[in-house]
Amino acid sequence: MTEENETRTVVVCRYQPELLAALLDHDARASRDVDVCVVLERADVMYKSTDEQLLARCRKVYTVGSFDSLAELSAVAVDLRQAWPPVSRVCNQDELSQFGAGYLRLLLQDAQSEPIHHVALRDKRLMKQLVRDAGVPTAEFRSLPEPGDRAAAAAAAGELTAPLVVKPAAGFGASSTVRVDDAEELGRAASGVTFDPAQRSRHLIVEEFVPGDELCVDALWSGGEALTFVVHRYLRPRMTVLENALDGSVILLPEEHPELYRRLREMHSRINPALGIHDGPSHLEVFERPDGELVFSEVASRAGGGWVQDMISAYHGHSTWSLVAETVLTGGVPAFHRAFPHIGGISIRPASPGVITAEPADTDLQAFPGTIAWHRRRRIGDRARLMGPSDWYFFVILGADTAEGLVETCVRAARTFALRTDAEDTSAVASKPSDREGRRPQSTR
Repeated sequence: MTEENETRTVVVCRYQPELLAALLDHDARASRDVDVCVVLERADVMYKSTDEQLLARCRKVYTVGSFDSLAELSAVAVDLRQAWPPVSRVCNQDELSQFGAGYLRLLLQDAQSEPIHHVALRDKRLMKQLVRDAGVPTAEFRSLPEPGDRAAAAAAAGELTAPLVVKPAAGFGASSTVRVDDAEELGRAASGVTFDPAQRSRHLIVEEFVPGDELCVDALWSGGEALTFVVHRYLRPRMTVLENALDGSVILLPEEHPELYRRLREMHSRINPALGIHDGPSHLEVFERPDGELVFSEVASRAGGGWVQDMISAYHGHSTWSLVAETVLTGGVPAFHRAFPHIGGISIRPASPGVITAEPADTDLQAFPGTIAWHRRRRIGDRARLMGPSDWYFFVILGADTAEGLVETCVRAARTFALRTDAEDTSAVASKPSDREGRRPQSTR
């Protein structure tokens, strides 16, 4: 741990105003000698509304064309090594800055990183290989480096047990993820994958479909120790949320699920050294088969996206970003408190693409029993494209006294609140609430 009176540098990759503000405000309150530097991608500056006053408080702001540019990131690293105090932490906020942030760590934190780790935390093929080698169950998988190679797709399908899932090897947010049932369908799906423009690699991974519940673990680490460890269960598998309109998760309490927490902590104890997870946030996704076996899906060295951090912030009684800043600067976290015994969150999206014309009113949200908070990612007048499961619009964080009551509250909120677009027919919208509820989710065990 760096001594408090020793000047050091924290580097934040991508524009994350909540984390920047938390670092700068905490540093000012504690009178610590910490230089906060930020590395922006040009798209952050061009297409996001950045807070210039916040950026002006940073010691240095760098801008690169892409976090995939080794030349630009090397220049940033050299300048940081020559002009600033030693870098104690490089923070990255999303998958698209993962390669670049990992490369910066190699150049700036000599003894704390290995090249294979930041690659494995982005490419799911290497990730699964290293995790499997550490003794953690994973689904069988094969690599498809050429999406249009039908022969290779057929060979992969012949070696795996259907149904299968095909997705970008370096994907994110369940984007371009497709389930298929046979070799012919796999060939068509692989050759027809639509990649996000930000994805430079066109390699695919094909893996066996794992039935059962989807669990997540969001944790915060310092020196290899878990300072926070929260398990939550998706209400529906992420691949299906565009079909059933119930998208969200509920936190499982450790006192109600002690054995599950024990098994997931043991799994993390194997995953972390295999992938170099030592400090900062992590987001682990795991399948729980009907027979109870836990199967690794993937893990990221960043906080969970979507509604997850709003939900976990309500659970801890502190913003996740303030907790990340606390661990970066002090190695610890404050005491936790929460408003409800059981807390969950849902994501609400329009039923049809188009320009958003209506959204839930604040007064209706406040009056809904169990509402803790809500967060608008899009507003009236914005365009809804419904490009994938992680195309975010509106989150509602909810609480209840029991696990069963929380699930019922989430279902009722998903049925009650809606975003509408100019493409929706008025009569169809009027009949939508019963459709939005869909099949009742499994009770959280």
